Amino acid sequence: MQNITKKAGLLISLTFLLFLFLFSYSLLRFRFILNKEDIIVAIILSISILVSEKFHVIIPIGSEVSELSVSTALTFTIAYLFNPLLAISLITISEALSDIVSKKQWYKIVFNTANIGFATGITSLYFWKFYNNFLPFTSAYNIGVIISGALIHFFLESFALYLLLSFIVNRPLLSFYIENIKFISVEIFTLYPLGIVLMYFFKYNPLMNAFLLPSLIAVYYALQRRYVVIQETKNALFAIAEVVDKKIPDTIDHSKRVAIITEAICNELKLPLSQTNEIVLAAMLHDIGKIAVPDFILKKQNPSEEEMEVIRLHSIEGEKIVGRLSLFRKGALLIRHHHERWDGTGYPDHLKGEEIPLGSRIIAIADSFDAMTTQRFYRDKVRSFKEGLKELKECAGIQFDPNLVDVAIKVISEKKEELIKLMYPLLNAQ
Repeated sequence: MQNITKKAGLLISLTFLLFLFLFSYSLLRFRFILNKEDIIVAIILSISILVSEKFHVIIPIGSEVSELSVSTALTFTIAYLFNPLLAISLITISEALSDIVSKKQWYKIVFNTANIGFATGITSLYFWKFYNNFLPFTSAYNIGVIISGALIHFFLESFALYLLLSFIVNRPLLSFYIENIKFISVEIFTLYPLGIVLMYFFKYNPLMNAFLLPSLIAVYYALQRRYVVIQETKNALFAIAEVVDKKIPDTIDHSKRVAIITEAICNELKLPLSQTNEIVLAAMLHDIGKIAVPDFILKKQNPSEEEMEVIRLHSIEGEKIVGRLSLFRKGALLIRHHHERWDGTGYPDHLKGEEIPLGSRIIAIADSFDAMTTQRFYRDKVRSFKEGLKELKECAGIQFDPNLVDVAIKVISEKKEELIKLMYPLLNAQ
């Protein structure tokens, strides 16, 4: 299997085997019988899944992506309305067709179909055993069964998916699972109640589901809009950071290079992915406050002490710019403190040691290493890659967190060639 680790490949195989086992059991235990009304409902739900899967919401998970779709409400409804054999069959056909039409890689088709089919089949088995058809749908007992079924369906479907993604992005499963579930919790609490309403209408008045179509569309656009706003805000901030880098020819792509080193350090530390993303974003934007510093001061070779004070304000100005956006307030604090020093002699607040936020300590190392090893107009000598690493070591415990310096040196040394290509494309081309 291309582009996936051995553990990920084993998980895909295991998921497929579990799916086959459940399908085989359902073949022996249940019958594939549909009356005319069931056929109509099955067609409507299958087509709805095919359509909804074309309008999924992309959620970034590090370098990978996850997809969130309103089809979750539909698959949950199928688990309730049909016996396990019919439910698995409908989901398998719908999901496989959807992924094939979307031209996904074959192992993604296998995993998605098996994972969703297994989760839906188990949930259907649960409903078949515990749901009481002699009691009203809205009885306390049946509502309890339905809510429990929603939890089972959600856990089974999401656990395998995030287990696979944790293998791919190399993160501990438990923390990775919890942080991503928190991230999509609003969406989950929207889709499952919608699925319960679909169940009720299909059971008692199928025509009423026509009125739910606007709700499905509204939920999709609400989900889509949330992530579009986040991405558009990031792009706007990145554009400002790029303008800042280009104000001085020597610092072109500086922020990108700092972000590359920062991410490598975070990955080596195996920080939670949400924290890594937060720190890397702050690294991309760490010099954004220089937009408020006059060009003649930034480009001056020997600025006066008063002018240096103006330059030092860029970390505070950066915090103000980014801090106005509620989504990035934590990152704003990292930007404010990226020029603090381990010994307390940095700025703007003279924090020392572990008083300095972890992300700021990481960015400080990446920022300084790039500054030391790239040409700057205010100095003649550029340190070599090896000299830059030596300087980091010598400043450990003085300017930088000594524990992080060891990690940074390890990462940069191991990925030297890769980093040189990414960090110094002009030098590499010569």
